[in-house]
Amino acid sequence: MNQYKRRRAMIILWGCIAALALCTAAVLGFLWWKTPEVGDFSIPGTRGEIPATVELPGKLSRGEEIPLAVLCHGFTGNRGGDTHFTQLAADLAEQGIATVRMDFPGCGESTEPYTAYTLSNMAADVDSCIAYMQDTYNVTGPIVLVGHSMGGRLASLYPSMGNYPVDALVLWSPANGTGLQGLDFLNVEDLSQVEAVAAEALANGKAATKWNVEISDVFVQEMQSSDPNAALREAGLPVLLTYAGHETLFLESTVSETIAAVESLPNSQVVLEPFVNGDHNYFGPTGKEDPETPVMDAALREVTVSFLTDILK
Repeated sequence: MNQYKRRRAMIILWGCIAALALCTAAVLGFLWWKTPEVGDFSIPGTRGEIPATVELPGKLSRGEEIPLAVLCHGFTGNRGGDTHFTQLAADLAEQGIATVRMDFPGCGESTEPYTAYTLSNMAADVDSCIAYMQDTYNVTGPIVLVGHSMGGRLASLYPSMGNYPVDALVLWSPANGTGLQGLDFLNVEDLSQVEAVAAEALANGKAATKWNVEISDVFVQEMQSSDPNAALREAGLPVLLTYAGHETLFLESTVSETIAAVESLPNSQVVLEPFVNGDHNYFGPTGKEDPETPVMDAALREVTVSFLTDILK
């Protein structure tokens, strides 16, 4: 009997040790699990480091599929997204959506020349940022792109250019003119000047613009050969499209053709009314400090978050 009791006691002891080891492993696993953080990082890219900002939801759990929104700024912009991206990232984090936003080549803190600003390089940077989020933070849920202006054109083309499947797109005033019409913002009052700049870039490898940057021949070639609205129709993804009331950088045909393309897509929305008094950057009539600017900013974020949370449910 004593031998039986000793054997039973040993079994219980080893069972307790095993349970303690499992608990210890669980605690260590929790400690090793990356905690949510907001931060600026240099993300490894195909051409070098990409300046980027990451924001994660406040609560993460192992095995949870976390959606990711990639925020893409416009021509000569930066990852602040004309002041809209910072609060948008916070709003999305509250809804359980991670975000990454980057400075495209030649923009913001990028050390590359602006001639590296091409659609293919931008798509490659989006690929690199998605890979970083998946590998570093285990963000493996659905992927959506939010793009403003030229970032909107990139977002429209990304499903056919990028390496990752996309579940939805948000386009704020995308530069979606077909071919070189997509460069209408270079001189919307005189398209012959746009054609002249494009011709110079093709002849000399680069050309100056009124925006104080030089565009490359590759950028012009990629613009010539791309049709973002056709790409939207082909992808058939849910799309949220907004345009401001004073889109003085774009031809009316650019706006109307893009609206028609998005209206033809299932589960898509075109939202215009809250932004009738806004400019291309969703500022009020007198600029960033206009009293209407924060109202439009809030509306822009509200429709974006509402659309994405509905799509990602």
